[in-house]
Amino acid sequence: MKETKKDLIIDAAVRLFYTQGYDGTSVRDIAQKANVNVALVSYYFGGKKGLYEELMIQFLEGYLQVIKTELERTHNSVKDQLLQMTRSLLEYQKSQHFVARMVHREMTFDSMLVRELMSTYLRKEKHDLEELVRSGMRRGEFRKQPIDLVVVHIRTMMMMPYLSPHYLSELYQITTTEPYFIEKYMRHIESWVERWLCIEEYRSSPAYLMPRSIS
Repeated sequence: MKETKKDLIIDAAVRLFYTQGYDGTSVRDIAQKANVNVALVSYYFGGKKGLYEELMIQFLEGYLQVIKTELERTHNSVKDQLLQMTRSLLEYQKSQHFVARMVHREMTFDSMLVRELMSTYLRKEKHDLEELVRSGMRRGEFRKQPIDLVVVHIRTMMMMPYLSPHYLSELYQITTTEPYFIEKYMRHIESWVERWLCIEEYRSSPAYLMPRSIS
């Protein structure tokens, strides 16, 4: 499919925001990298700020859609549902790793945009993850423990590889965009879930390791 000028601007902006940050990237930089007239950035997005916000919103909407899809699927257990959701979210971030890092990094700052995104998107993510963990406890699959800390731990495991890829690459020679990474990482996450969340009788079912595409 042929890229439009809007697509070229988005691709250029993603790469520049990833490497130079928002403040270090100018509209002229974006237009030059995309090889388009500088006025088109304002025409399509209302300027650099509008472009940046659109990239973040698109990513977070897709992220929540992944969660919604997994919550609507039938699974053998809450553990399987949690693990498949984790896998799907890792795959989603891997497919957009430049934007994923940009969004995760931005969310560590305190700004009006971040507050709005937290209220709109991350509050929904928090609710869905809490309900999933709570349902595992209600059904007797998960051990009783502080739900807020469990969710923070789960979310950190899902987010960290795409928030800090250079840390993993430079210090551990782990490349999070390589095909092997998610398979290896999911085995670690399954071990954590079984050891720290699951009641012993539910420590089973390797079915989550089977590949599944994100619809």
